[in-house]
Amino acid sequence: MLTFQSGGRSVRLAAYEPLSAPSRSKPVPAILLLHGAGGNVDFWLGRVAPLVNRAGVAVYAAHYFDRTGTERASPAHLADGIHVPQWLGTAQDALTVIAARATVDSERIALLGISLGAFLSLALGTQLPAGTIRAIVEISGGLVPPFEHAATSAFPPTLIVHGEADTVVPVAHAHSLAERLKKLNVEHQQKLLPGEGHWFSAAAQDSILQAVALFLATHLLSTS
Repeated sequence: MLTFQSGGRSVRLAAYEPLSAPSRSKPVPAILLLHGAGGNVDFWLGRVAPLVNRAGVAVYAAHYFDRTGTERASPAHLADGIHVPQWLGTAQDALTVIAARATVDSERIALLGISLGAFLSLALGTQLPAGTIRAIVEISGGLVPPFEHAATSAFPPTLIVHGEADTVVPVAHAHSLAERLKKLNVEHQQKLLPGEGHWFSAAAQDSILQAVALFLATHLLSTS
């Protein structure tokens, strides 16, 4: 477990780096994973890290709630105009730390966000300089005001994953994001899962991981 400073607070950064990448002497691509409102870092990290480590990709997961001393994000936290900007700042600080690692190819970093983490990842996509991140995988999130109006044609290629029966974050967010990216002529893919809600079945999780692996193989493993 690594740590870094953000807003004067110590923030944990879980690190899973490939031990036997095809060319381990060279810097490797990396993913920054941002957890959801429940604060559970390990659920998706435990599924994603072994999969991408085998392909020679490092995974880092920021415990961004450490910045605010939060255990769970409540609707009040999301609406107070205080927590979200701090979490966004911490995610950006995590990206800076990851990009500075000698083992990481700073030009091949992707964001993978789940639920609240997906909202944050998409928001970051509108704020970071072009080329800072190679791609975004967003699971059960959306691009909301004021960030949606800041998205440009330089927005990173995006994989949109959503359960069609999601009652926590309605699938309308996925449709809206796809429409916005289409208007901007931004490369994107959409994977909607019929009958799936905000918490995916085991079969859906396997399907999502396959889609994530294929998407990242195209957008993160390529050196061009």
